[in-house]
Amino acid sequence: MFLNSPRRKLFLYGTPASGKTTLLEFLYLYLKGLPYSYRYLGFLTKEVRVEGKRVGFELCLLNESNLKIPLAAKKNKIEKKQKLPTVGSYVVWTENLSQVVSLLEKELENISKNHQIPFLLIDEIGKMEILCKTFVDFIKKILEAPIWLASTLGYGESSFLKSLHQFPQALFCKVTPENRDFLKERLKVEFERKGKLIVIEGIDGAGKTTLAKALYSSLKKRAIPCLLSFEPTYGPLGKKIRPLLENKKASEKELLALFLEDRIWHVKEVILPALNQGKWIILDRYYLSTVAYQGAQGLKVEEILKENETIAPLPDLVIFLKISPEKAISRIKDRKNLIFFENSLFLERVSQIYQAILSYFNFLELEATLSLETLLKITLNFLDKDL
Repeated sequence: MFLNSPRRKLFLYGTPASGKTTLLEFLYLYLKGLPYSYRYLGFLTKEVRVEGKRVGFELCLLNESNLKIPLAAKKNKIEKKQKLPTVGSYVVWTENLSQVVSLLEKELENISKNHQIPFLLIDEIGKMEILCKTFVDFIKKILEAPIWLASTLGYGESSFLKSLHQFPQALFCKVTPENRDFLKERLKVEFERKGKLIVIEGIDGAGKTTLAKALYSSLKKRAIPCLLSFEPTYGPLGKKIRPLLENKKASEKELLALFLEDRIWHVKEVILPALNQGKWIILDRYYLSTVAYQGAQGLKVEEILKENETIAPLPDLVIFLKISPEKAISRIKDRKNLIFFENSLFLERVSQIYQAILSYFNFLELEATLSLETLLKITLNFLDKDL
């Protein structure tokens, strides 16, 4: 899950009024109720309304003070002689945001002195906030530090905002009015997870299914509650995908859309319930396969990753079976229905994408040519020691 992964930054992004602030506040209250030793700090940006009409925004600090500091107001509410930066119909008090940054820096300093672990929540990093250089410099420092950050993220033409949308090894979730309720349950398992999600990945012919079945059997013998699943699933959409793969009857984008819909079904109907029940899930392929295979067909890897991680919980462990495309093809040459992308040049591109994204996860890389007994022994020893 997120708290045990190599990642330390979570960005919630979406259009205005999509529910980003509400979701971040939900996470803050949820985290406070968990038995963790983090010190939470930061702020939420709330609307200021008069007679039902929005007239500005204020920053609500997430600490015992519950301090509220004005951030922006409608231009017609401000004296014209005041020269303040503007965003749309609002003027922005950047000096107030600088004051908030100063308070946060002092909090972080005290947390460090007390040897506590900070968890920063920022709502938001957007067009108004980046008018304040002090705030931008503060966020840059946080991005470079091993500090937990959950933040809502706005859009804009600013190079800084654009760079945040491309920040490496962050977990991105796109919030929409349609998915914001689902995201509460999807994100809760990133912070509290009773079960474990173990994913076995690799190119075709690596031996994923064989190892998945063997690992499942071993865990069952240990009386660990677990289930074995795979993607594409046997759900209503998963059944449609393999014939399309075998006959190349769908475009790359059409296949991606089908994989995403199948994964939503899988997460809602299988993965989330199992994790909440304390079960271990052994999964033969997951969204890493979608990223690697659809990426190798020319789609943008970063965008595929964002779309999938909006939907799908991070695995606790990725077991990657490494094998050369030539060796893999020699293993699958007797299949009756070879899928169109089972050729060495394509599989080499797939392997390269896998290698590029593995560091985003807790992973165990194994040589697929080892015997099943050896692979299983190494895997079980790793699980006993590190998971």
